[in-house]
Amino acid sequence: MTFLDKVFALLKKVESKTSLEKPIVVSNTLTEKPKSYEFDYVVFDLKTANVQLNSIFSIAIIAIKNDKILEKKHWYVRPNPFDINPVYYQSPYFSKQILEDAGSFAEIWEELNPYISNQKLVAHFIDFNIGALKSALNHANLPIPSFSTYCTYLNSKKTWVLPDFQLTTLAKHLHLTVKKGNVFKDAYLCANVFLKLKKAKDKLVFNNSINVQQSKCIKLGASPLLGKNIAVAGAFQYFKHYEIKEKIRALGGIYVKNITAKTDFFIAGETAANEVCPKKVDASTHKVKIINEEQFLALLASQNDFQ
Repeated sequence: MTFLDKVFALLKKVESKTSLEKPIVVSNTLTEKPKSYEFDYVVFDLKTANVQLNSIFSIAIIAIKNDKILEKKHWYVRPNPFDINPVYYQSPYFSKQILEDAGSFAEIWEELNPYISNQKLVAHFIDFNIGALKSALNHANLPIPSFSTYCTYLNSKKTWVLPDFQLTTLAKHLHLTVKKGNVFKDAYLCANVFLKLKKAKDKLVFNNSINVQQSKCIKLGASPLLGKNIAVAGAFQYFKHYEIKEKIRALGGIYVKNITAKTDFFIAGETAANEVCPKKVDASTHKVKIINEEQFLALLASQNDFQ
């Protein structure tokens, strides 16, 4: 056999071998479908593209079993409406093209649903996350499943004494680290804060979800902010100031810069919770109703459930 004959024989052998190999299939999510959905807890983190709660563009899930992270999963979602807050384009793992190529919430719901239905859901600021989830389901004409919820933000406030209870502050206090730019960053921190809370408390109390379809419908125009003068101050975890202003106006409220006797509500961020904050002092002096971010998010959630 000549040298060329040997080369051709070798090439034929390699070609025959590779033709039998299965093609590589790249999943559009970070993990394959799990064999079981029987988790103890599911930590989830939703990101919205704009002030509309149904504009979910990122969903991170971390499943916990026997106090260990068993599985993690992430989806990008094409938001509706497709109006992206420019601040997100600064992220190294995010681009407009990624969202244009992503599936809609309705399209990914079949895969997401088993991680939500009948699960014990954990989130930091649970009202915001559940409000966004319910709003997206309603806009997609999908039924809202049953689940129970646990808020790491509220329970952290009851457990530790800290200047604020944002995830970054809790991470520093609890000596948690996570790689920056990771799509699981907030979900990972929330999961570990939850496990710390679980060790610190004798019993975890989960709240049952409200069946929205059986709840009394909130009519448009019935917003408690309708026609009210509302002031804002402090740093917020989920919104920029201009986004809160937009939402106030969307709910029929009137944004005001200064607090006077005519002011009806004062939305106070974490830094405005301090008793020496000038606007909080003014609000207390004029007996203005003070709302924190958690209460504001709950209000947005209740309004968006029926829009």
